[in-house]
Amino acid sequence: MKNSFCKAERLDSKLIIDKLFAGGNSSMAAFPLRVVYMKLDKDASLPPVSVLISVPKKRFHHAVDRNRMKRLVREAYRTQKGILWKALEDKDYRIAMAFICITDKMPSFSQVNKSISKALVRVAEKI
Repeated sequence: MKNSFCKAERLDSKLIIDKLFAGGNSSMAAFPLRVVYMKLDKDASLPPVSVLISVPKKRFHHAVDRNRMKRLVREAYRTQKGILWKALEDKDYRIAMAFICITDKMPSFSQVNKSISKALVRVAEKI
């Protein structure tokens, strides 16, 4: 597994995003993020995990701050994704997940990295 975050790993299907946020899906808070995830049917052409990163304008009013927060989350996920990928190796489904920012203050990279790691371990345990 490469430590990259390529375009195929990004969640961009409007249908899946609507299902993810429709309700009835698992959700947890790992401050400064909220994680929402759901299981999907396995498709050989797609990676085991598809990720969406959302930073609301309500939390960070300036685009530069929203972009920085998204960069922090992407980098933390890119370095920690092996935790979840190993848990999904022999499963017959994949996961769609969303990371949503729930703080008003810009966290440090170490805080974001710890929260992503904690969230991925908890998701891996639950699946």
